[in-house]
Parts: sequence; C-alpha cells; structure tokens
Amino acid sequence: MINKDFLKKLTILYVEDEDLAREKLAKTLNRLFKTVYLAPNGMEGYIQFQKLHLAKTPVDLVLSDINMPKMSGIEMLEQIRQLDEEVPFIFTTARSESENLLKAIELKANHYILKPIDTEDVILKSQEVCQKKYYEKMLSIKNQELEQYLDAIDNIAVVLKFDEEINITFINSAFLLSFQKDEKEIINYNFQELIHKDTSREVIEDVIKQIKEKSKWEGELKFADSKGLPFYVTCNIFEIDENHNKAFICIGFLSTKENLEKREFKKKVIKNIQEQRELIANLKKQQEQLKLKISKYENIVPLLRSELDTEKKKSQAKLQQIKHYENEKLGLDEKQESILKMKNKQLEEYKDVMIKVKKEKDLLVEKIHTLEKEVLAKKVDIEKKQETIDVKMKRIEDLNDVIKFREAQIKELDPKALLD
Repeated sequence: MINKDFLKKLTILYVEDEDLAREKLAKTLNRLFKTVYLAPNGMEGYIQFQKLHLAKTPVDLVLSDINMPKMSGIEMLEQIRQLDEEVPFIFTTARSESENLLKAIELKANHYILKPIDTEDVILKSQEVCQKKYYEKMLSIKNQELEQYLDAIDNIAVVLKFDEEINITFINSAFLLSFQKDEKEIINYNFQELIHKDTSREVIEDVIKQIKEKSKWEGELKFADSKGLPFYVTCNIFEIDENHNKAFICIGFLSTKENLEKREFKKKVIKNIQEQRELIANLKKQQEQLKLKISKYENIVPLLRSELDTEKKKSQAKLQQIKHYENEKLGLDEKQESILKMKNKQLEEYKDVMIKVKKEKDLLVEKIHTLEKEVLAKKVDIEKKQETIDVKMKRIEDLNDVIKFREAQIKELDPKALLD
C-alpha cells in the first residue's frame, strides 16, 4: 500500500535517456514525492547528485536506467558510491544482464526492475527501499542514543547485574573503581559478599527477600572496598530478562562527596573528549570537501588552458582583421562623406513628400467622414420609407381579406348570379 505521507518527505533523482519515458514517469513521481530531480544520462545524473551532495541536500533515492549514453547507470553508481555509500539505488532496464546485475549487487543496488515499467511497482519498491533505509537510520540513531546513555550511566552511575542466585554477572567501571578491585575479583561472586561486614545479616537477608519477592528494591546500601573501607550507594534494584533468564540489575549513585567530585570531573573529561571528536570529525569533513574541490579543479584546469590558447589565437586573428578594416576605412571615408551628403538631400526631399502626403491624407479623412454622414442619413431615410411600405402592405393584405370575405358571402346568397 502506497504511503503518500511518507513519500512526500522524500527527494528522488530520476535518470532516464528516453525523453518520453522520463517525462511520463516524472509526472507521477512529482505528484507523490517531495522533490524530483531529472537527468537525461548518467553523466548529467552524476553531476546533479554531486551538486546536491556539495550543497548538503540529501537525496533519499536514485532511480536510474542502466544503458545510457555518455555514462551508463552502473558507471554513474560507481561514481556516486564514492560520495555516498548508503543512498538507496533502483535500476530500470529493458533486458536482464547477469553481468550488470552482479555489478549492481556489488555496488549495493537495492532493486532491479525490467521494462516496460509498472508505475505502481516502481512506487512500491521505492517506498520499500526508502522505508528500510529510514528505519535503519532511526535504529542507528536510537543505538547511538542508547550508547550515549550507557556511556553516561557507566561514567556517572554504578551498575551491576546478578542472576537469580544473587551471583554477580556484570559490573561497570565506575563500580569497580569504587571497590578498587579487578573485574575477575567480583564476577561470579555473591552479591552479599560486597556489602560491608558491619551490615547485619538480617538486613541483608531482608533486602534479598524483597528483591526476589517484589522483583525490585530501593534504598541505600553500605559496601566495602578492597581495603575494607565503607562507601554508600543509593540503589535501585529491579528484575530484567537476561537471555530469557530471570536476572536483576542494580543502578545506583555514590553518596560520598569524594566520588561526587570524581563523577563531575569525569563528566567534564568526557565532554571535552566529545567536543574534540566533533572538532576532528568536522575537520575531516572539511578536508574531504577540499579534496573533492581540488580534484574537480584539477580536471577543469587543462580544459581552461586549452580554451585560453584557443581564445588567444582567435584574438590574434581578430587583431589582424581589425588592422585590415582600419586600412580599408581610411580609403572609404571620402566616399562615405559624399554618400552621406546625398542621403541627407534625399531625406529632405522625402520629408517634403511626406508632408504633402499627410495633407492629402487629412483631406481624404474629412471626405470619408462626410460620406459616412451622408450614408447614415440615407440609411435612416430608407428605414423610414421601408416602414411606410410595411404599413401600406399591411393595409393591402387587410383589403384582400375583406374582398375574399365579400366574395364568400355573395356565393352563399346567389350562386347562379356568380356563375353568370
């Protein structure tokens, strides 16, 4: 089923060398997608993608024919993969070629559609590919967020896990630092052995009982480090599913002033490291952009030099031609002056003729106006006479009706007389 709301968020690049096929499918794509960029061959498609990439305008999908002039779809995909390794790609082609198919798979193309194109199939496959990419991206973002949360927890909170038998299966670095022990000294040991010896056995058993019965426990516990020195942790213990087995996790915060200061120091160090990483990432990105620009300019420079040499040759030829024209001009100046005087004289004569023509035209216009008035008067007179004729014709028709009526009466009174 086509998800129009989802498609309206996507930008697509459609590359097809057949004008009619490209325009026909583009009409449908424009109705469904947010933005549709078109290209008539692989070279134009790559240039269009490169411009959008440099402008940081994301392309969500590339839909392209394989067999095209200037640069094939496979060659275009190879170039695009150097800029973007993940952008979804769907090929359309009039024939199935195993070599092209294998190369497309190698370049991480997502689908391969045979012509003639079924528009609905193209839309559904495009939606499927983009949704998969979208969900992968969202999953990646969530995983990154989860890793950040875990890193934050690992550096700020103390965490340990234990199984149903209260044996420890995991402990984070912050907790290990508080115990001043190695991981191997704690893993698989019983949780109760970490609690300070001053804590009564009844209290420990009550905590364990609540954890098992209620699947959670909240409160402050007193632990002992490797030297037997106490430290306090505000704990939140609850049940989790560990590989389909019942287990528990303890997340807590150290209560001592010293550990709080250590925690704040670590947060500042982590923040500093993150800022440095972001700075390095930005510098790398700028470096890649500069490399791309340098590569682009290196390709353009030979062409510009060739054009410059051509323009120099053209300029020299034009200079020689100009000198030739200047020499000819010196000899033509006198002729031009004579011709100019003659033309001025003809122009004056032409002006006089035009004045006469204008006067004659004005007279003709006046005559036309007069004739128009006379014609209008004649029309009015004719209309009046026509009205008089119509009245008289009406009277004649009425008299004919009377005569017919009288004749009918006479026939009824004396038919013989009518015969005589």
